[in-house]
Amino acid sequence: MKKLIFLFALAVVTLTATQNSYAQNYKMPVPSIDAKGKITDAKGKHIGWVTSDGIIKDAAGVKIAHIDNAGNALDAATGKNLGKASKNGTYLYHVNSGETDSLTISVPMNGICEVKDKDGKTVLSVHENYKQYGACALHCLQMKNEHKNMKMK
Repeated sequence: MKKLIFLFALAVVTLTATQNSYAQNYKMPVPSIDAKGKITDAKGKHIGWVTSDGIIKDAAGVKIAHIDNAGNALDAATGKNLGKASKNGTYLYHVNSGETDSLTISVPMNGICEVKDKDGKTVLSVHENYKQYGACALHCLQMKNEHKNMKMK
């Protein structure tokens, strides 16, 4: 009788643990830009804004960069070129080593696009309204928040 009760308890525990493991979120959280242009980091903290005309602001509302008509990301303080935001949402940026790197964007699914790095890892979830500027905005805000300098042309 004790063995039967033990086996029954073991079965209940095993089934409960199995069900709970399926309920876990398998995706790592990534930064996102919602339909209003609010940018949040992977932890859900508000780090800035992007407007539909390409103005990038930090969380305090201070303009840090903007995208001109040619798709160039320009520093708000100096006017120097930080990178290039293409029409399809691909963002080519410059780093201190002198090399360039890029972020690419997927086709919208249910109004949301994924921005991926050169290795194919998703680094940002962006509403389709901001797909042209999303990767640029995230990169500028992350560099500003980490107090890193970007190479400017």
